[in-house]
Amino acid sequence: MSNPKWLALHSVSFPARIFSALLTCISISVIMVFINYVPVADRMEDTYYYPLWYSLVIAILITLAIAIFLVLPLSLLTDAVTLSLARRFKGVAMQVVSIMIGYVLLAGSSGVLFSVFVFREDTFLYMGAIRQMFIFIPIFLGWQYILRAGSHWLKNNKQAKTG
Repeated sequence: MSNPKWLALHSVSFPARIFSALLTCISISVIMVFINYVPVADRMEDTYYYPLWYSLVIAILITLAIAIFLVLPLSLLTDAVTLSLARRFKGVAMQVVSIMIGYVLLAGSSGVLFSVFVFREDTFLYMGAIRQMFIFIPIFLGWQYILRAGSHWLKNNKQAKTG
């Protein structure tokens, strides 16, 4: 990459953000399903276990709803705030740190909001939603950077071939 500042200081397009949310949901769901899968040899008698594909579909639908209704709108707000703050710093390291702090705050706030809506009065009793958001948000941010770097690479590669 000719300009490393490009990676830190540009917002992701909305289609790339949606695609990264979808990839995040699939990644997390596959990991969750395989962690919670009970092999046939270890299953107890007279107990029903859902098939692997059914568990995967349900996990994808649940994480996709969280991503679409909670993470995507809050990430748009986070990008607007953190990019405006990051442009005030000199040096790429401080700019990247400010963006990471913004996304850590996004993870915490989205986890608390999810807990408030799902668990109502017992928001901090069940910390699973907040932990899940602290796993979800870095994967979401990673997919955004991968897709943005890939599209930048494709654009530069296309210009090099034509020009």
